[in-house]
Amino acid sequence: MDIGVIIEGLDESQVVAQPWIFHRDALADRDIRIHLYRGGDTEGFRRGFDAMLVHVWQDWQNTRRFDSQRILPILEHYATYRSRYPETVQIVLNHTDMGRRPYATPYWRIGDPILYRTPAYDRHELAPFPAEAIWAYEKVWGQACFSSNSAPVHKAGFIGTPSGPAGYRQRVAAATARVGIGLCNPQRPLQGPQYNAMLSQCRIIVCPRGWGENSSRHWDTWKSGKPMLTDRECDSVEMIPGVRLRAGEHYLVFDEPAEIPDIVSDWTRPSRAADLEQIAQAGRQAALSYDALDRIARFFQSIAQRC
Repeated sequence: MDIGVIIEGLDESQVVAQPWIFHRDALADRDIRIHLYRGGDTEGFRRGFDAMLVHVWQDWQNTRRFDSQRILPILEHYATYRSRYPETVQIVLNHTDMGRRPYATPYWRIGDPILYRTPAYDRHELAPFPAEAIWAYEKVWGQACFSSNSAPVHKAGFIGTPSGPAGYRQRVAAATARVGIGLCNPQRPLQGPQYNAMLSQCRIIVCPRGWGENSSRHWDTWKSGKPMLTDRECDSVEMIPGVRLRAGEHYLVFDEPAEIPDIVSDWTRPSRAADLEQIAQAGRQAALSYDALDRIARFFQSIAQRC
C-alpha cells in the first residue's frame, strides 16, 4: 500500500511526532509505504497512490502559521488531484489540538475516512463529519520526566503559558499556587530540566486545557506515574485513542480553577494516599496501553480494502 503525504506549514517537531512518520520504517515492514512531500513540493500531486493524506496547517485564525500563499495553492492542487485520481482514497486529517472543531472540512467529501486528533467522545459535536467515519489518533509523545523517588515537596504544581481562553490559565496558576507551585508566563517561566525538576517535586500535576484539550504535560504526567488534576473540557475528549478515560479513575477533574485548592487538599490527605496512587497508576497504564504503531497500521489496513 502506497500513501502520499503532503506537508505544509507545520513545525518539524510536529511532523516527526505523527505516528505515520515516527513509525514510517515499521509501517514499511507491514507493506505500508509512506511517501513524503514537503514545503511546496507538488510532485505528489502528479502520481496516483492507494491513499493520500494532506497534512497542512488548518487553523486560519492563526496568522503566524496559516500562510495563505503557501496553503491555498495546496488546496487548489488537491481539488484537481481528487478529480484526476478518483480511485485514490482521500484520508482527511484533522490534526489540530482544538478537538471540537472539524478544521479539515475544506478537504472532506462524504465517504472519506477521517483521522481525528483528540476528538470529543460525543462524535456528534464534530458534525458535519459522520461519527462512524472518525478514527481517533494521537501524536507519539510523553516521557517519564516528572518521576522522582523523593517525597514530594509540594502538593500540586502547574507551570505553563497563558494559552487558551483569556485569563484561564492565569487563574489556574493562581489557584494552584495556594497549594504548591503555580506559574504562568508568556515567556515560559521554566523550561527543560528545570521545569521537569520542579514538577517532579509535586504530588499532583495540574493539567488545564490550553488552545486545545490535550498536551505533552498530560502525557508526561501519565508516563511519570503522577496523579493528574485536569479540567472538564479535557475530560470530555478522547485524549488516549481507544480508551474511555474517567474522572476519579484515571485522573481528578475540576470545573473551575477556584476548586483546585480544595480538591488538592482533600486528595493529598494521608488517608487518601492509596486511592490517589491507584488513580496515578491507572492513568499510567492507560497511556502505556496506547500502541501508536498498531493503531495507525490498523487504520491504514482498514482503508486498504477500499483501494
